[in-house]
Amino acid sequence: MDLTRQRFDYIVVGAGAAGAIVATRLTEDPQVTVLLLEAGGEDETIWTKIPLGFAKTITDERYVSNFDTAPEPELHHRRYALTHGKVIGGSTAINGMIYIRGLRLDYDGWADAGAPGWSYEDVLPYFRKLESWMGGADSYHGDTGPIGVENARWKNPLADAFIATLAAIGVGRNPDINGQSAEGGGYTPHNTRRGRRSSTGEAYIKPSRNRRNLLIITQATVTRINFKGKEARGVTFEVGGQPHSVDATREVILSAGALHSPQLLQLSGVGPGRLLQELGIDVVHDLKGVGENLQDHLQTGLTFETTSRDTFNRTMADPFSQVRSAFNYFLGARNGALSIGVSVASCFVHTRLPPSEPDVLMHFLPYLPGPSGWDLSKASGFRMALFKCRPESRGSLRILSKNPHMAPRTIFNHLSTEEDRRSMVDGLLFARRVSQTAPLNRLIIRELTPGFPHAREGEMLDFIRQTASTSFHYCGTARMGKDPAAVVDENLRVRGVSRLRVIDASIMPTIPSSNSNPAALMIGEKGADLVKQGWPA
Repeated sequence: MDLTRQRFDYIVVGAGAAGAIVATRLTEDPQVTVLLLEAGGEDETIWTKIPLGFAKTITDERYVSNFDTAPEPELHHRRYALTHGKVIGGSTAINGMIYIRGLRLDYDGWADAGAPGWSYEDVLPYFRKLESWMGGADSYHGDTGPIGVENARWKNPLADAFIATLAAIGVGRNPDINGQSAEGGGYTPHNTRRGRRSSTGEAYIKPSRNRRNLLIITQATVTRINFKGKEARGVTFEVGGQPHSVDATREVILSAGALHSPQLLQLSGVGPGRLLQELGIDVVHDLKGVGENLQDHLQTGLTFETTSRDTFNRTMADPFSQVRSAFNYFLGARNGALSIGVSVASCFVHTRLPPSEPDVLMHFLPYLPGPSGWDLSKASGFRMALFKCRPESRGSLRILSKNPHMAPRTIFNHLSTEEDRRSMVDGLLFARRVSQTAPLNRLIIRELTPGFPHAREGEMLDFIRQTASTSFHYCGTARMGKDPAAVVDENLRVRGVSRLRVIDASIMPTIPSSNSNPAALMIGEKGADLVKQGWPA
């Protein structure tokens, strides 16, 4: 590979949720050249196309990267793995495909916190632009975008019982949780198109990869941003252990995700000055916020054994059901078990009396996990999983060495505030109330976990501390804002240096009230427009 004579207008680091979109949108202009560097490989397995295949790909080292958290003080000092996509399409190729944007207040909060141009009304056009919604275009949805969005296609009596039970306790039905109101329960929207996963690799890169002005290099680990003074001039990356350097004539764009974009900034001399000096890294710009403000949704939940056969457990255990599901998916209507991701139904929950905003998001998972967490139990069961929408706890990501191959130290400090602990316990109590109400309670044999139906709140909190884990919604480590700790401005330009932007989940000031992937896609679309607006006339 000889890139010494090649120069690109833009270098995009990371071909995941946002990076694939940025590279695609920029190269719509045939006069603009883009180099897209991806640390993983090509998306070559059928399991990234079949929604239920997430259970296979999320443990496949060819498509995911893992490193552990530091011991979490409020989780009995447990560590857990931070799984994330390492493939064309990034985590959009291996995640659970839940497509819930969050609440209006999430984005209005970004604007109020120092990111003008990022309110709900500002970002809504980009959500509409990127999606092709099953219900057609309206004020809240688009129907011609690259990403297919549709409600879970596997309509079954068990999920219907869950939704009916929510209605029985006052949580109304909502056929469009991304529409005018997010209130109510209903079938979960997924980023699928006619039952097939709609990743950014499939939806953006595949149609554009033969453009003459787009060069994609996979298995390329970027080790450093190259600066001249405080101006980003290009990057150094490795393929097969061999280093290569290449220049960008306009900008370097980091879209490596909330775990790797701040890591690369710190390795390149942009970050907390004292930390970098201690590690022997020359400080390009002392920017203390790089790697701070790390957020995720800590997930907990209840599991139950059920008399219902409408679970993944029964479908996968019965050879006849397996054949019927495969026939339906490959030759039929694609509306069976293989067509959905991790959740079949969802609802936002008020654990406080209205008019408070929802503070918990609950998902109905039609399967009972086995010992590994990603396999299936022999019993037929389901899980009600939940997390606090807007956790107050904040963590950090900091490199431990100038070695780019060493994992950073990552800690979230989950449950570090009383409000976070309170909402998580209240969420479990709400889920238990649902399980004890008709018609769902008629399908339950017994509660498996926590398994103590009359537990005191302290016991519920200890259960959370012993068992809760990540929702894979990492964000916030290169926060937008105007204050001294902010890493990027509202145009996503890194503060204190030039010709360098971050366009990925790192820039979120606060985590959305929902799964973070839709917001990351929106950031890719809006970020690409911001780059274009800076082009010379």
